[in-house]
Amino acid sequence: MRVALLLLLGLLTALPVGAKKLYKYVDENGILHYTDREPDTEQPVESWNVRAEKQPVMTFRRDKIGDEVRIYAMNRWHGPVQLAIDLEKRRNIRAEPEVPADLVVEGHGEALVLVLSPDDPRQGWEYQLAFLPVPGDPDAQPTDYRYRLPFRAGKRFYVGQAFGGTATHTEEQSYYAVDFGMPVGTPILAARGGIVMHAEEDFFGSGLDPARYAERANNVRILHADGTMALYAHLELESVAVRPGQRVEAGELLGLSGNTGLSSGPHLHFVVQRNVGLKLVSIPFVFDDGSEDGLTPVAGEWLEHRRTEQR
Repeated sequence: MRVALLLLLGLLTALPVGAKKLYKYVDENGILHYTDREPDTEQPVESWNVRAEKQPVMTFRRDKIGDEVRIYAMNRWHGPVQLAIDLEKRRNIRAEPEVPADLVVEGHGEALVLVLSPDDPRQGWEYQLAFLPVPGDPDAQPTDYRYRLPFRAGKRFYVGQAFGGTATHTEEQSYYAVDFGMPVGTPILAARGGIVMHAEEDFFGSGLDPARYAERANNVRILHADGTMALYAHLELESVAVRPGQRVEAGELLGLSGNTGLSSGPHLHFVVQRNVGLKLVSIPFVFDDGSEDGLTPVAGEWLEHRRTEQR
């Protein structure tokens, strides 16, 4: 799943949010209603899912003060995001800071990222901006950590793909990922504590067409204390049990497994990532099975959670 988004000047405002569902009903006076909010009525109600739109990591606003244009970035996620800034077109322009440049915008915060003004105020000036936001702090230093299995004790699931899986684990952001085949509706638990950086639960449908499904997997992203991020993907529609900004502990319920997005069948995609050079890169990890070295997932094996606690 490609998380970084290229935003040009025409996208400096937030994209519209699509309604998750539409409702249709006839009230007690015989009047037909359509609404995107669940109606409070005792009359029969029809409902259907509506395609939700992918929301940007950041939104932007411009303030014009005299000959200056000030660009502000609002980080919509609850964790640091590195933002690269450039001018794809410039004429008679002075930029502060000089571009290309990058900076880190803190979680759910707004920052002044660029000030533009004409070199010669007597002449016309034009510009076109490009932004690339990438989740994570590039200065974060991952620590050696053993992750608990992301499902309940006493359960066992098949590893369909592991590190370097040739089907879909070929890019840097997914190379060190593991896919657990599991029925839709299986409780998914946090493998490590942290802050819910971002969550999506409004997508439905699955398939193998990247153009149609690559960006449409419901997911939860957890930010850990060392700056790494765990992604739990392909969750069931409207099943996320946590909210962005919430602190969770290892073993806490995040949502239910599903079959959404780029997927050939019901499974959980679990990966630990960091921001390296303005791109998401997956990192190797082990599961805590009580052994000295920990457990590295291997495709074709079954992994069982043998811990005694039940969360």
